[in-house]
Amino acid sequence: MLWGCFSAKGPGRLIRVKEIMNGAMYREILSDNLLPSARALKIKRGWVFQHDNDPKHTARATKEWLRKKHFKNCHIQERDRRRYGLTT
Repeated sequence: MLWGCFSAKGPGRLIRVKEIMNGAMYREILSDNLLPSARALKIKRGWVFQHDNDPKHTARATKEWLRKKHFKNCHIQERDRRRYGLTT
């Protein structure tokens, strides 16, 4: 599986995930890759992190991690995933 991020300023990091991802691994990936990608792309404050409602994305520990890091985040609703053909 791959994890990656992108923005209007360009692509961020793309990494290969060799194991089944759980919440702890997801938060580690965000810490190790999302924040450095945002810095490398020189994205200023105020950007919004978007992800779907996968259980590891909505876990209490993940929500708390995002809150502590001062992320503005929104979840893609199931109806939008179907509408735009997004799958997990």
